Amino acid sequence: MFKGVAAHRGNMSIFPENTMPAFASAVDLKCEYIELDIQFTKDAQIVVTHDASAKRVAGLDVVIANSTYKELCELDFGKVFRETQNKTIQEIPYQKLPLLSDVFELIKNTETSVSIQPKCDGIIKSVFKLAQQHAVVNQIAFNELNCEYLIEARRISNTVSLFWDRLPNTDFENDVYIGKEFNFTALMFVWQALNPEKIKKLQAHGIDVGAIVINDAAAMHEYLNLNIKRFYTDYPELLISILKNR
Repeated sequence: MFKGVAAHRGNMSIFPENTMPAFASAVDLKCEYIELDIQFTKDAQIVVTHDASAKRVAGLDVVIANSTYKELCELDFGKVFRETQNKTIQEIPYQKLPLLSDVFELIKNTETSVSIQPKCDGIIKSVFKLAQQHAVVNQIAFNELNCEYLIEARRISNTVSLFWDRLPNTDFENDVYIGKEFNFTALMFVWQALNPEKIKKLQAHGIDVGAIVINDAAAMHEYLNLNIKRFYTDYPELLISILKNR
């Protein structure tokens, strides 16, 4: 298992984001995490997709929260990827919108965990319940910009890993305070916002720090040299090849 490698929305450089082939590829690569996004459908199914609408990935402006899972299964969530990458239907077949339960079954009994980004309120308790049903409670984590979601998860579990995604303009000292107060596992900064001084300060506070979303080989080398050990990336194969050769 390649510790610290989180395949952002699966191996989305090769397969459509947040689809089962992208997730299966990340498992095959032995990534530590698959990072994915979840929300409720109209009939309270937990589905894996990033946007409120299916338009960017499926080509139709269908609102996830206003649609039943059956209705969403009529859409092809590989359509836009196939068109933009000039792939044939044989190369990238029709992609059904995954349920989170599908992903839980995929990772069960593997070394890969999932880092889950909630895209709606009231979903975190349902995730824990579903994880218990599929016997993968020890393979779930959460990541999010909104710390309230992470705090909710921490109140449910003292042991679940929590990754707080931070943007360049956030209050650094406040980030450190909240991260320590709620025992977040790591603060994950947009990689362009990181610098050696900030990294040293975080490490001096005993806070694990990571980089998101990092796709450039030179930047990967640079931050590995600065003792960054966690990365979200669209190119997990590239990062793994670098790790193998260090």
